[in-house]
Amino acid sequence: MTQITDPTPGLLSFRNMFAVGGLELQRGVIDPTVMLHVDAPTGRPRFAYGRIENNDVTALAVFAVVDPIDGIPCFQLGYAVLPEKRGQGRARDLVNAAIAEMRNGFRRAGVMRFYIEAIAGEGNVASNRVAATTISKTFELITDAFSGQPANRYLRLIELS
Repeated sequence: MTQITDPTPGLLSFRNMFAVGGLELQRGVIDPTVMLHVDAPTGRPRFAYGRIENNDVTALAVFAVVDPIDGIPCFQLGYAVLPEKRGQGRARDLVNAAIAEMRNGFRRAGVMRFYIEAIAGEGNVASNRVAATTISKTFELITDAFSGQPANRYLRLIELS
């Protein structure tokens, strides 16, 4: 059976490209240890935030543009942490820092509302914990469109003033 998408290969690719200087990166305004890379591999923007520690990428949070909800932009979130760095709050901290950077950047661009959606496999305790802490305490039980497996969908509306 197909598995729910694992963002770890994206983290490893980002890490390798960072190591060889193959990424155009912007330092975070709110948190300078967060580096942003923007691209559009599918034709839709993707915002990848990497946590840099000792000149290495230890965690990645990716926000990909998906279909809007009620006309409001929506970003699907995926996150990964190096296996040897897991269980230390890095995913939670990076997701929170990335959302703060998005709020800051989107406010300057005049985008005053957007959704963030996270989908975590029903049995993925760590990912569900991160999503419940950073996106929403409540979730909707769904069937993952890619894998056909049970998953939890977390949704959060960010409104800027």
